[in-house]
Amino acid sequence: MKKLRIWKLLLLGLLLCALCMALSGCIVDPDKNAIPTSTFKKFTPIPDAPTDTPEVVTPTPDPNLNQQSWTTNTPDPNATAYVGSVTPVPGTLLGGVTATPSTAPGTTASTNAVLKRGSQGDAVKNVQEALRRLGYFEGKADGDFGEYTENAVKRFQAQNGLKADGVVGSATLAKLSSSSAKTAPPKGTATPKPTNKPHTNVYLSQGSSGANVSQMQNRLIQLGYLYGSASGKVCAITESAITAFQRRNGLDADGVAGPGTLEKMYANSAKKASAAVGIIGVTLKKGDEGAAVRLLQNELRSFGFLKSAADGSFGAATETAVKNFQSANGLTADGKAGHSTLLKLFTGSVNPSTKTAAPKPTATPRATAKPTATPKVTAKPTATPNMYVRVTAAPNGTYFTLEKGMMGEPVKKLQQALKSAGYYSGTCDGYYGDATVKAVKNYQRAKGLVQDGKAGPATQRYLYEGDFPDQA
Repeated sequence: MKKLRIWKLLLLGLLLCALCMALSGCIVDPDKNAIPTSTFKKFTPIPDAPTDTPEVVTPTPDPNLNQQSWTTNTPDPNATAYVGSVTPVPGTLLGGVTATPSTAPGTTASTNAVLKRGSQGDAVKNVQEALRRLGYFEGKADGDFGEYTENAVKRFQAQNGLKADGVVGSATLAKLSSSSAKTAPPKGTATPKPTNKPHTNVYLSQGSSGANVSQMQNRLIQLGYLYGSASGKVCAITESAITAFQRRNGLDADGVAGPGTLEKMYANSAKKASAAVGIIGVTLKKGDEGAAVRLLQNELRSFGFLKSAADGSFGAATETAVKNFQSANGLTADGKAGHSTLLKLFTGSVNPSTKTAAPKPTATPRATAKPTATPKVTAKPTATPNMYVRVTAAPNGTYFTLEKGMMGEPVKKLQQALKSAGYYSGTCDGYYGDATVKAVKNYQRAKGLVQDGKAGPATQRYLYEGDFPDQA
């Protein structure tokens, strides 16, 4: 009986288990990958934004999606640039390339232009005319930059301390238009080559010779105080150039090139002359051209031997003038201006042309009665001091006008300079009389100054410094 109850309970348990299994097969299990409802938050609607300023929402990438770039406005390197309202910078192209302006044919190039072989136009013509004025170009200024023009440019550049490449750049153009541009030396004259280590611990005076003298003469030629080429010997013309350099550079003008003078001469601060005091080391003859010939012609004109203009061309008229000068001054009349002729012309006591000489005085008629003895008159007018006013040099070294009726050391210095230049043959007594007036007028006429016989600042600057000042 007891066993029967046990089996009934077991059977009932099995039935209950079967019933539970049957009921569980009808219920669908929730998706285990679905998001639980507890993770959702309550949605709050966003109020409407104003229509005039819409809000910009930056999307956030889903880490489970494929990665992609969210950077905006990144230009494509292969895409074509869009200019839009961008204003390009004048004178440039897009991409930073600078546009190079071109010069139309026949127009004048700017100061930054480069003229070289093959160039044409008015700019080339202007260069040719400037070279011709300075004695480097003898052909026609046709505006065609050919081989002849290139060679003329090279000679000009070499003479003026520029790179002799035959190309006219800004530096060459500036020098061509400058008052300090050096003129062409006479044909056959070599351009002086300055040495690197000049000797300054020497004293060079008239009669000195050797390599130191040649070096000094080359420097004086380079600075414009002399024309020609170094002779290696200090003559009177070289001495005059030393004196002119010393005066120009504020040194004691004694004509001796000592250490102080040479130190200043070889320095970069040495002042240049605008006119040479003479010509050395060359023989000028028919067919020569250049600034040295022009200087020779001016001297011949000042003494009445040449009537034509000083054009820098040694022609038949200049040759005849040289012959007449040589005959009048006891030299061999060969028509060639060599050392002796140039020395006499620039530093000697010159006999002027007989064509301009004063007429011979008429014979004095014989007196019937014996004349009384004429009292002896002294050379210097010291007996009449009221006729002359004594003057002294200005303390600051400036020039002041010297004229007839003055006396003193400034007048004596003026007479010595005129005598050294060959314009005064009297005694350097320091009295400004008629002979000094005449010498000053002759010098002014030769140099193109106002011929008033008064040695004003312009005349003195020209005489002492070899300068081209304004007339005064």
